[in-house]
Amino acid sequence: MSEKIKIVGLTGGIATGKSTCVKALSNMAPEIVIFDADACVMNLYKEKRVLLRLSEYFGGAVMMDDGTADKKYIMSRVFSCESDKLFLEHLFHPLVREECLALLDDAATKGVSPLFIADIPLLFESKFDFGQSLNLLVATSEQTQFERLIQRNNWDIEMAHSVLSAQMPIQIKHSIADVVFWNEGGLALLSDQCHRFLQSLSIQF
Repeated sequence: MSEKIKIVGLTGGIATGKSTCVKALSNMAPEIVIFDADACVMNLYKEKRVLLRLSEYFGGAVMMDDGTADKKYIMSRVFSCESDKLFLEHLFHPLVREECLALLDDAATKGVSPLFIADIPLLFESKFDFGQSLNLLVATSEQTQFERLIQRNNWDIEMAHSVLSAQMPIQIKHSIADVVFWNEGGLALLSDQCHRFLQSLSIQF
């Protein structure tokens, strides 16, 4: 691994604005190589090997008429059954890590950027280690998360509470992170924090 590339992890809670933060960083420094774990999982859901494992575990109900996985059904199972959640984590986490390391190795080998950021929602929960020197957190209050889930996702109160209670509390993530972007004040304030973070790295883009 090239020592010229700085490796950073980025995480947050659901509806804290993690994707908005990543977009802001990318706009400021387009050269940044970013691994998107959510996008990786979406692609993995299309792979036959993954669909086969899902069918074997969840049964025929997990497959839709068009041959794709019913993610709403899977989510309902995961948030109501710990063993289902563990199965999904054991299936996807090694594959996501493999994809992340492959992109990092490619970026380091080619020298395309001095900065690699891996956007990993379960960075702390899964103790995801890919050689990063810093872990960033995009955070809001739990109340803000709750309100955004209701408004943005059109979820009912029970679903929002269920999803939030299944995640590591944002306060705990706050105590673990090296750098925290507080996303309660709008895009301009978040962008300012992103700008100051990039300046602190003393990297020439």
